[in-house]
Amino acid sequence: MARIDAAVATQVAETQRPNHAVLDSEAQAREARRQENAKAEPDTMGPASAEELKSAAQRMQAVIETATGRQLDFALNERFKELVVRISDRKSGEVIKEFPSKEFMKLRERLSDLIGLFIDEKI
Repeated sequence: MARIDAAVATQVAETQRPNHAVLDSEAQAREARRQENAKAEPDTMGPASAEELKSAAQRMQAVIETATGRQLDFALNERFKELVVRISDRKSGEVIKEFPSKEFMKLRERLSDLIGLFIDEKI
């Protein structure tokens, strides 16, 4: 009986195989058309608003803190108006990594001050 069932299953599979091939090729054609249309459309995304950036940062912060057990902090350097990111240990509070580093920020401030000695802008 098992041999008969296997033979019937093989026959059914043989009759269904061409249908699956057609469906697969149609799916591939649809995907290719979708990709071509995506390339043809101009990029409609403009600059992100402050609230969108804040929301994205909060989502990223939650994911990283949950996955790693470390704390992620975002701050704004007031003098240069740029983002500062700190990764710290949640338990000890020790800063593990900072982008840009404190040393780099100090060097940048000193260079800016030195340039200010040589070049004086008048508005």
